Amino acid sequence: MPNLSAWAAPTNAQSATSIGDLIARKPTTITIIRAGSAIASQVVRLETLSSQRAVVGEGGVTFMCDAYLLGYKNHPTVTDTSVKAGDRFRANSVDYEIVIVLPGHVDNVQAYLRVRA
Repeated sequence: MPNLSAWAAPTNAQSATSIGDLIARKPTTITIIRAGSAIASQVVRLETLSSQRAVVGEGGVTFMCDAYLLGYKNHPTVTDTSVKAGDRFRANSVDYEIVIVLPGHVDNVQAYLRVRA
C-alpha cells in the first residue's frame, strides 16, 4: 500500500537522492579555483537564469548573464559539493564566479553565479 506520509515528507536522504537524479540529468564537471589553488573536480548542474542584459558602467556597456548551480549535499553515495562565495571555475568555455551560496538547504547546495566575460 502506498505510504502518503513518506511521499509528503521525504527524509533528507530521499530528498538528496531526488536532487541527485536532477543533477544527473544534466551534469557538468567543474574544478573550483579557490585562493589560487584548484580543488578536486565535482559534478554539478548549471542553469542560466536569464538572457544577456546590457549594463552601462564607467567603462561603457558590458553584457552580463547570471547562472545557478545545483550541487550535492547529504547524498548517500556522492561527496557533498564544496563551493564558497568568490570561488571561480570554467565550464564549457565559460568562466563563472560564485556570488552567494544559499544557506539553509539540508539536501542540496544552491549558489548564484556571475558569468564572467
